[in-house]
Amino acid sequence: MHPDPRTRLTEARLYYLVAAAGDGLDEARIEAALRGGVDIVELLTDGSGASDGSGELDGEQLLAAAARLRPLCDRHNALLMLHNRPELVASADADGVHIDTTAIDLAQARTTIGPDRLLGASTHTAEEIVAAQSLPLDYISVGPVHATPIRPQARPVGTSLVTFASRNSTLPFFAVGGIEAHNTGAVAAAGAQRIAVLRAIAQASDPALAATVLRAEITSPADFLERYRARTEAQNAAARARLEPLAPGERPWPLQLASAVALLAAVVNVVAFLAGAKLQGGSLPVGELLPFVFVMLALAAGMWRRSAAALLVFMALLTLIIVLFSLFLIEASNLLGVIVPLLFIGGGGFLFWKLVRVLGRIQAPAVGPPGGPAGPPGR
Repeated sequence: MHPDPRTRLTEARLYYLVAAAGDGLDEARIEAALRGGVDIVELLTDGSGASDGSGELDGEQLLAAAARLRPLCDRHNALLMLHNRPELVASADADGVHIDTTAIDLAQARTTIGPDRLLGASTHTAEEIVAAQSLPLDYISVGPVHATPIRPQARPVGTSLVTFASRNSTLPFFAVGGIEAHNTGAVAAAGAQRIAVLRAIAQASDPALAATVLRAEITSPADFLERYRARTEAQNAAARARLEPLAPGERPWPLQLASAVALLAAVVNVVAFLAGAKLQGGSLPVGELLPFVFVMLALAAGMWRRSAAALLVFMALLTLIIVLFSLFLIEASNLLGVIVPLLFIGGGGFLFWKLVRVLGRIQAPAVGPPGGPAGPPGR
């Protein structure tokens, strides 16, 4: 059990509903979500969110699942909640229980879990929100804000009920139901400071990034530009945290290719000059050739030495080439005039895209020695 669950509850912004049944209990995914910013994990006991349609867990199965997640939550200072099973809270060493059924009396649930653990309940109407204020609760959920396949029978309440809760609830509340990164801003603008999600993390290809973005969305200011900036910063921070710095002497193939292209450009121009190539009827001017050759050789050497500055200059030149050939494409009058620019645009764009990650790896901070202190990004 967390040493101070109520204080941690007031700090919480992101609540993750986890299917304890079937294939839902993916510990690696849950820990990634905790690293990304999840504050509370709730074990669902009825199979909600499990893609294999698993049913209700028995007590032993739920306790086994809780035993696997308690260390993860402790490691990330997160709360662990059970779903509709107050009688198992103490045995599971959980921080509390969330009740979303009228079949369980809330006063009895409080007696069962004791005064030190958290008790939450679901609300779906303004009347339920008002009534909850006089019940022995620590928090409520409000929703479903949007339709969700997890509870297909539940009618969406929209953001208006979120606004009502923000104005009338003295209890902390979590907006829940169909909340994803793209609509969290509207939920926050309606007055929510906390959200509960399932699919937005459970079905994300990168659960840590999903949690980071969701947390940024609910904690950032309501102003659109400020929200966009906060979301972008969160995404960038999560992306940087996943970058692996280049190993000593490592040169990924995009870096080798870029260095070779710069070197080839210098060599081709020198050979063309020595061969007496003509440009618009005249010889290549030495005053223009030498600076170009020098710059290309410097870029080739710099990129080979894994210089971020050299790579940035090369990428800027690559951008100019892509723009130039885009103009050629507009003026193309035959098939060859279309194919050649497309090859340069496609090849240059692909190389640029690959070099962006290489640049990030060059600039990524070095990893400390094994066993050194480490902390989750963005927390």
